[in-house]
Formats: sequence, structure tokens, C-alpha cells
Amino acid sequence: MRACFRVGLSVILFGCLSLTLQASEFDPLLLKVPAAANALVLIDVEKTLASELAQQEGWGQKLELAYVNRPVFLPPEASRLVVAAALQPTADFAQLWEVGIMQLTEPLSMRAIARSEGGYVDTIDDLPAAWTPSDAYFVDFGQNVLGVLFPAERQFVSHWVKKAKASTANQLSGYLEEASRLTNEQIQVLLAIDLADVVQPHSAQQRIEDSPLFQKANLTAAEVLPILTSLRGATLRVAVGKTAQAQLRIDFGTDITPIKAIAKELVFAVLDDFGANVAGMQSWTIEVKDKAIHMQGPLSQDDLRRVFSVIELPSTKFSTLKDTTGEGQPTEEASESVMRDSSITYYRSIDVLIKDLRRELRGNKASAAVMERYARKIDRMPILNVDKELLDYGGKVANTLRGMALTKRQGGVAYGVDTAGMGGGGYANYSVSYGYFGNEIGDPYAGARTSAADRASMKASAMADANYARVEGFKGIEEGTADIRRKMTEKYHVEF
Repeated sequence: MRACFRVGLSVILFGCLSLTLQASEFDPLLLKVPAAANALVLIDVEKTLASELAQQEGWGQKLELAYVNRPVFLPPEASRLVVAAALQPTADFAQLWEVGIMQLTEPLSMRAIARSEGGYVDTIDDLPAAWTPSDAYFVDFGQNVLGVLFPAERQFVSHWVKKAKASTANQLSGYLEEASRLTNEQIQVLLAIDLADVVQPHSAQQRIEDSPLFQKANLTAAEVLPILTSLRGATLRVAVGKTAQAQLRIDFGTDITPIKAIAKELVFAVLDDFGANVAGMQSWTIEVKDKAIHMQGPLSQDDLRRVFSVIELPSTKFSTLKDTTGEGQPTEEASESVMRDSSITYYRSIDVLIKDLRRELRGNKASAAVMERYARKIDRMPILNVDKELLDYGGKVANTLRGMALTKRQGGVAYGVDTAGMGGGGYANYSVSYGYFGNEIGDPYAGARTSAADRASMKASAMADANYARVEGFKGIEEGTADIRRKMTEKYHVEF
């Protein structure tokens, strides 16, 4: 149950976002989105930054000061922003690539971007470009349109640029095209993820048959499987005013009335299993209408940061580029006070992320994808003028999180290998004739119960190893944090 539905619901929450303007204002940017994108984000930056919440929380401050406290990447120089990605729903939504296209209010020099990031200037298909160590390419499309592509595989970037320059119609899937038009004046952000054909019928059927939730609701695989395999996608619309209010819709291709009674329980079970249950959603209202599950309610700043962590472009220090001279040459070498302030911001930003991660990853629900996303977030934090020893600490924290995620994934792989030949409820009736699942004559389900118990035991063992690695990993992070905090406080004579 959870694995098949997790494909649809976890994405929902973490996927991409699109915004509320008239869609026509985004059309020139949407032309540059690759056809393989299955996640899309449209953001009206100007209207979002003008909201009371954004003003109060300082979302429009310089990137270095607001990178973590601000829940979404909102370059002040951009008026509109489109982010798209190719995600792997069956692999915890791992990213294959991300692309961002933004309409700038003022031009930015590629040389300035390259210098500020420690990268270099390039030319791709006759367009000015900049490679940066954050593994991203920035491309100047002209007319104040800036593109960003991650990872920085030059051949892939070149193919993208060629198609983007020649495109006269957007290449979005049907679902993303529909979602991109669901905008109005009250909504600044709208999330859209295409989940068509993601659910694997064979795997889903066994999960359904093993699920206590469906058993409790007296729902059979024959009733539920057509619903799950008809999953189309999800949209999340966010209105930012005094607070952030969200509306989530999960779309199917068929009537979902049979699962109405357990819809809310199912949603949260899937999010828990994914390690991605956003706390604020617990109070949301839920309604099942024909072919969709509708939910709505508030999102805190922490909730928003978690939602936006799935798709987050490599950042450049946009707002600091104005402080450079000539073609991006820094005005002077960083003073001790500048390095101190940058280092304090870097340290406190990592501290916020660690606390956020520990709070959200509870018990056995720790998600490898979440740990990897936070490791990537640390990798992409602004590092200009940050103390080298502190950067080493940040790198170790990110690597520790990746190691914990790897152990989690390996546990899941090992569990899958160990149980691959065990069978399950889907084939339980063969136990009478062949005895493959058990030897209780007269009970056709005895073997299924036995293998289910064995699978549960193996899963518990695999997860225990992953949880031990997580406990040890956080212990190491805490020790490293205490050590670097002491060193930095002594070095700069200010409390870190």
C-alpha cells in the first residue's frame, strides 16, 4: 500500500511548485523547459516578496543572510521564476537534473557570477555562460532571461540550450500543462508533479494485499489497484499573505470513492513511510471528490522549507554581485569582520538544518531522500568569505548525512534481495498444491502469513542497522559541531 501510494503522495508534497499569475506571463520561460520534466515550479517572485509574511521574515534579504531562514530560493533580481526537474518517483524522488529559468529585473554578468562562485566563463552555442563549482551552468539567453542547469554536464547543457533557443511551443506533459494554468491572483505558488504510469501494478497488488489499512477497510486488490494505477499527479497551491495557506490536490483517472473512508489515513501513512510527514498537515481538512483527494490548511516556515527542499537550484550570490567592480572582480580581500560575519551565518544556517532534520526524522521513518536533500542544501550554501575550517566542517556534515542515507538505502536493497523469492499474499493459494509457502494442510493462507512474518523480521533487521548508523552519524555531527563552535568562538572572539 505505502510503496505504491508513496509514489504519488510523497511527490505531491515535495515536488515542484508553480505560481499564481496569468499563465501567459510564464509562457516565454516555459518554452525553455525540457520535455522530460515531470516536476514544475512557477513562482511570482515580486508578489511573493511583497507579501506580509515575506516582509516580516526577511525573505528578500541578501542570499547569505536568508538562505536557510527563507523557505524558498527567491532571487530579488528576478520577477518570475520557473523551476523544472526530472525526478525518479520509485527511487525516493532522486533528481536526474534540475533547470531554472528566470526573468530578471536587471542584467547579470556571467563573468561576475563566475568570479563570485570561483568558477569560469564559457560560451555555449554562442551564448555567454558560466560554470560554477556547485555543479551548475548559468546561461544568459538575452533579454534579461537567465537559465541555470544542474548538473553541469556540458553536452547536456549544450543540447538544452539548442532546443531552448529553437522552441516555439512548450514541451510540457499534459498534466503539467494543465497545472500551469491553474493560477489566480491570490495564489503565489503552485506545485505540479506528473505521476502518470508511475505505479507498478504487480508490486502494488502485493503491497495492497499485505496492507493492514486496506484489510481493515475490507478493500481488496481488485477494488484498489485500478485506483492506484490511474494516479495522474498532484498540485500544491500556496497563497502567501500574513501566513502561508496551501491547497493540495491528488488527481486520479478514475473514481476514488472506494477509498474515501481511509483517504486521510492513507495519505499520512504514505508520508510517514517516506519520512516526509510535514507537521502542519496534521491539522489540514481533507475531502474526496470524484477523482481527486483535496486537502488544505496552513504551512509554517519550517514546513515550507521542507517542501521546497526537493527542488532547489544551485544558488549564486546574486545580491552580492552588485558589490563587485568591473567584470565581477571583488573590491578588496575580505576583512576579518567580513569573514567573521559570513562564517557566523554559515554556521548558524547549518545548525538550523540539523535541528530541522532531527526534528522531522523520527523513529523508523527517517528517509534517505530527505537526508540527501539536506546534504545537498549544505553543499549549495553560499561559501564566499567563510572560514576554511568551517567549510571543512560543513563538508563533513554533508558527507555524514549522505553516508547515513546510503546505509538506509542499502538496508532497503538488502531486504528486497533477501525477500525476493519468498512470495507473498498474491500467490498464497498455491501453498496447498506446492507447499512453497508453508506446510499447514487445509489453510491456504498459512504460507502467506509465514512469509509476511519473515519479511517483517528481515525488514526490522535492515532498518535497525540503518537506525544505528543514523544514531552514530548524528552523534558524530554533534561532536563535530561542538568542536568547531569552540574553535570559531575562540578565533573570532564572538559567540557562534
